[in-house]
Amino acid sequence: MKGKLLFLAGIATGFVLGSKAGRQAYDRISAKAHGLWGDPATQKVISQAESIARDAASVAQTTVSDLLDRTEASIKKERRTNPTTDAESYEI
Repeated sequence: MKGKLLFLAGIATGFVLGSKAGRQAYDRISAKAHGLWGDPATQKVISQAESIARDAASVAQTTVSDLLDRTEASIKKERRTNPTTDAESYEI
């Protein structure tokens, strides 16, 4: 609820400031944003961030896969050492 209220307050603030500043201010901000986005230094940083995110995703995928394999092996081992039926293991 708090997040929604903050979001709505941000929209209201942006609307008020935007309507007071007018189209010229918007055009200046937009031109600067497009210029910054098209800057080679900005694109280099974006490319580096994408590479880092890709590497982190790969590491996370490997880690999760290993954890799942170990969990599966542990469950199979437990079932071999304690051969109870699934229904019996959930009885209260």
